[in-house]
Amino acid sequence: MTLMQRGMEMLVSQLPDAAGGTIHYCRNTDSVSLTATFGRSEFSVEDTNGVRVEYSDRDFIVSAASLILSDAVITPQRGDVIDVRSAVGEVLHVYEVLAPGGMQPYRYCDPERTMLRIHTKRVG
Repeated sequence: MTLMQRGMEMLVSQLPDAAGGTIHYCRNTDSVSLTATFGRSEFSVEDTNGVRVEYSDRDFIVSAASLILSDAVITPQRGDVIDVRSAVGEVLHVYEVLAPGGMQPYRYCDPERTMLRIHTKRVG
């Protein structure tokens, strides 16, 4: 394991406690509870009329290896749902996984692909 990989592992383990919380990631009837760091990305795209649309909401940064549904590691898909949970499991906010203009709704945060940044829009 390289020094960079060890450093990323340490960051992955510490960051959610400092700047995150518990989320519940859902696809159809499958779901998993994760600890995520909260972030934000801003996008700028032009619609079919040439009008520039600014888009920004909530991003969730999670360990790529922890996103497991049906016993398999997955990547986020448009239409998946993320519930933000309180410490006692109460649903506080609901977000849909998506990104504007047909962009991919997630990206890796590091060259080793240990962290995912999932783009979402609040729906409830």
